Amino acid sequence: MVFDVEIVGDTVYAGGRFDHARPAGAAPGEHEVPRRNLMAFDLHTGELLDWGPTAFGSEFSSGDPGLSSWCRDTGNDRWICDSVFRIETDPAGEHVYVAGDFDRMDGTWRSRIAAFDAGSGELTSFDPPPTNRRVRALSVGEDAVYFGGGFTSVGGTSRTRLAAVDHEGNLLDWAPAANREVWAVLARPDLDRVLIGGGFDEVNGSTKRSMAAVDATSGDSVAWQAQPPAGTPIVTDIVSDGSDTAWISALDFRHGGGEQRFEGRMSVDISSGTEHWWDGCLGDSMRMAVTDEVLYSVTHAHDCWAVEAIPERGADFRHFRMLAQTKDAVRTAPRDHTLVSAGDPIPEILPWFPNTNAGKSDTLINNGTWAIDATEDYVVVGGDFTAVNTHSRDSHRQQSLTRFAARGVDGARNNGPQWPFRAPELDSVDGGVKLTWPAIWNAQNGEMHYEVMRAGTPEPIHVTDPVPSRPWYGPEPWEREVMSYVDTGASSGTYWIRAIDADGERVGSSSATIG
Repeated sequence: MVFDVEIVGDTVYAGGRFDHARPAGAAPGEHEVPRRNLMAFDLHTGELLDWGPTAFGSEFSSGDPGLSSWCRDTGNDRWICDSVFRIETDPAGEHVYVAGDFDRMDGTWRSRIAAFDAGSGELTSFDPPPTNRRVRALSVGEDAVYFGGGFTSVGGTSRTRLAAVDHEGNLLDWAPAANREVWAVLARPDLDRVLIGGGFDEVNGSTKRSMAAVDATSGDSVAWQAQPPAGTPIVTDIVSDGSDTAWISALDFRHGGGEQRFEGRMSVDISSGTEHWWDGCLGDSMRMAVTDEVLYSVTHAHDCWAVEAIPERGADFRHFRMLAQTKDAVRTAPRDHTLVSAGDPIPEILPWFPNTNAGKSDTLINNGTWAIDATEDYVVVGGDFTAVNTHSRDSHRQQSLTRFAARGVDGARNNGPQWPFRAPELDSVDGGVKLTWPAIWNAQNGEMHYEVMRAGTPEPIHVTDPVPSRPWYGPEPWEREVMSYVDTGASSGTYWIRAIDADGERVGSSSATIG
């Protein structure tokens, strides 16, 4: 199971809870090599790299069955917790930092945080004081490494789920406090802010549910306006593109807020905490990645009707486990839905619809996808899935890691018009033969046009205007269009339809004969 991925130059680092890696397409048990909780592969080829330090934890006894979501059950109520939850680089990209449950790296003691030289791959001397519990959140600045989790002390000094050390590993005075586990930290010392997210409802003794901001030097609470309107959300990730904007994702597996719960994404001003938009999507969201124009996320979205996408009912598949959307709001909401009100600014869901299965059944939530990072040319996704593009014609077996590439990248496969594409219905009408057929969906284009083909005629007898090709249907504006054409003067013939997208990808329907 992969909990995080980080792209550094031409290398992808992956961390999680696993003990082997194998080449793409190989069956479980075939061509496997040992990799315990950390591995790296080439961004462009997907080839496994030699880097693979062993992240290990000490065995202990516990009767808590909840440990199974994150730790290894060794039997008889014995456990090893050594998962890697976060991978981050310093601003210069010279060092790779990892955080999690482990207490050793290749046999060298490193309590829950460690750093590696990005060039040589060697473990560095960075060795912060040990925390007494899990480190789940990590953000690396120019002068300090900020982290959060479930701990209450660092090196025996009280630190309530948030702490910072310098780049030598020395504990700093920075000591804000959260009353429950911290899952995400984003340090922006250039704006004098550190954003924090998690399952808490108090920060520094004041009510702040799931998200807050503190001063990057003192740790004191600073201005923060945005708050989830209802529910029991856990903020899972906070990302930024270096601007004054951050994006925040959340899960709420308790469903405490009903339809008002925060499980999607929102955008916020870092300096004031004032919200820019909420997308109102339901379906727990785990991680995000932001590029020049696009916000990517791993999720299991099943209702984004607040932004006129993915209705709760009426889609070609139930859960959308990867999404791409505009970073910024592009229009206003046409209706009240979930936590979005009519007139609120909203982003747009973009036509990028790969998918995976839900993964293993023994995880905390059957999300399938848990980790994501992106450049302008690649998107890398990790999780516990065992198949990719499970609802499209590009379906193939792939476990826990996969890559997607932009148009024009060597090896990129177009995954455009999708099956099933049934034969058109044919009816005799006054003046000819009437063909009727529904639009199909496209995994990477928002529109397609259709060509009507007749046996014995090499060229199309009719070409439609472009029509929407999203993988859902329902009320306007995304009603699945039903098209028709009358072949004037014909009384018989064999017909089929071709769907063609902007990339030139095409699929043909089955044929039908009349007369």
